[in-house]
Amino acid sequence: MSPSTAADKQALRRQLRRVRMAKPRAERLAAADALARHGARLTGRGRRVGGYLAAGSEIDLEPLMSAALFRGARLYLPRIPARGRRMWFARVGGADRWLLHPRYRIVEYDGPLARAERLDVLFVPLLGVDDDGYRMGQGGGFYDATLAYRRRRSGGPWLVGVCYDCQRVARVPREPWDVHLDALLTESGLYRLGPGGWQRWR
Repeated sequence: MSPSTAADKQALRRQLRRVRMAKPRAERLAAADALARHGARLTGRGRRVGGYLAAGSEIDLEPLMSAALFRGARLYLPRIPARGRRMWFARVGGADRWLLHPRYRIVEYDGPLARAERLDVLFVPLLGVDDDGYRMGQGGGFYDATLAYRRRRSGGPWLVGVCYDCQRVARVPREPWDVHLDALLTESGLYRLGPGGWQRWR
């Protein structure tokens, strides 16, 4: 990563965090409910759905995940490995088997593990997303490492970025290892990546 790219990313991350944190609570709640409506078509019975537990000011995916479980989808949540950055995904069951990661102090689920490649849909949190489908994350590199296989071969889950509309930008700083998303889910709708950018999924 060049110094200029690193500086650009840091500046954009600060800007987008401020915008996201400024969202009033009522708008956050309404946005979370909107995600559940717009994303329902991706979470049908039997589908293996990767989600996430929102941290900080991230948009909340819980209503969508709860609805997916009710419809019979199989829900998986990220598990950070003891070594390296390639995440596993733990299938959520009926038992109360929640853990607190010893290093990052985030909540994880203790269930059967699968790699991202085994999922049908993976909802990915982000800080910024651009018109070409590239995302900018928090900077930990976990999703970059987890999705690195997409640079070598096709297949695996549909990658669906999840964010507020205010996190959309014209272009995010890119690295050679970045992979683009297939779809975008925001409070205003579900979008597919097409030749001309994001197109509303009718």
